[in-house]
Amino acid sequence: MRRTVSIPYGEACFSLELEAELIEPAAAAPAAEQSAVIREALDRPIGAARLEEVVRPGESVAVIVNDITRPARSDLFLPPLVERLNRAGIADRDIFIVFALGTHRPHTPEEQRRIVGREIFRRIRLYDHDAAEEANLVTAGVTRAGNRVQINRRVWEADRIVLTGAIVEHRIAGYSGGRKSLAPGVAGESTIRFNHRLALDPRCRPGVLEGNPAHEDLLQACALAEPDFLFNVIVSPQGELLAAVAGHFDGAHREGCRLAERLLTTPVSGRFDVVIASAGGWPLDIDLRQAHKGMENAAKLLRPGGALFYYAACRDGLGSPHIEEYLRRYRSAAAMEAALRENFVVGGHKALWLAQLGESYRVHLVSELAPGQVRRCGFEALAPAEQEAGLGKLLAARPSARVAVMPYANLTVPRGAERS
Repeated sequence: MRRTVSIPYGEACFSLELEAELIEPAAAAPAAEQSAVIREALDRPIGAARLEEVVRPGESVAVIVNDITRPARSDLFLPPLVERLNRAGIADRDIFIVFALGTHRPHTPEEQRRIVGREIFRRIRLYDHDAAEEANLVTAGVTRAGNRVQINRRVWEADRIVLTGAIVEHRIAGYSGGRKSLAPGVAGESTIRFNHRLALDPRCRPGVLEGNPAHEDLLQACALAEPDFLFNVIVSPQGELLAAVAGHFDGAHREGCRLAERLLTTPVSGRFDVVIASAGGWPLDIDLRQAHKGMENAAKLLRPGGALFYYAACRDGLGSPHIEEYLRRYRSAAAMEAALRENFVVGGHKALWLAQLGESYRVHLVSELAPGQVRRCGFEALAPAEQEAGLGKLLAARPSARVAVMPYANLTVPRGAERS
């Protein structure tokens, strides 16, 4: 049917009128009262005592929080979480927040404020994790796979560790959230590299925990630090809370993954010739490293050789110097994969996945990236001013095409198209 669709792009949007099937989460209706979702999860933790019963007066508490690239509405849940800590005898001065940056760039102060909200920004100490600074890391132990787990010293030395974040599908670890807040969130570079290398193992798949070596390695890494409490959310594409879980870092997370599967997936019948999609706007399209996640979801809808018309501003560029390095150095996905198997580099795997998309589909990328960077992915580059003409040309060349539109591809997971 013909419809008008708002397509997020950075902090703005484009309005498209077209004949297409709309693909969005089937059950992504926000909770009527956001504060009630938070309160009920904290009141009924899974596999653990309530947070206020876990801590003791005077203890230091490290709260790990998602970085700017992973929307989790920390600004909504941190005030009630801190309030419960205060009621249990933990003063503001004994609470600190560490942003789970992994190997991502540091935040600006404004980004920190946007993540935690004005009140928490003013009251609580905030630290960006630095995965490269050896002096600020502690070796917690070794996983069964042989991963030497280094984590943030401040987190390790705290009396209590609270993990927070959002749960969505993850290409390597099955799902984000849970144990990922600690590793890779506040882990050392070598720990992150070891785990990310498992991306080359076919058992590491999105939506799969059981038998997934990357998930198992992260779970063991997290257990070495013995986190005391978890609070995770499922967020709608529009940034509203759909659900929340709290309690044990594994048990509560698994329940959260089941909720994410129900709330963020959508059944799809058959494949499409053309998919028009957006990562979902800022911060989901902050760089190509993050925006790529929605490309993978959109590609699940495509027939072999189909066309993907993708919107992602990428104002921070590619997101990793190693993406640029691999795209320049290697001319094919096969060459990238061979190099990564010999010497794995975090970021190189993203270049591999981008190249695989470029080799499998006709990808048109509307972004602020330099055209040369886009072409090295195997994509066609379009500036924002060119998007309307570019899309019109694509659709005119395929008048009988079956077309889908996916406004929030990073947070929309299609199911069923791969069977057709």
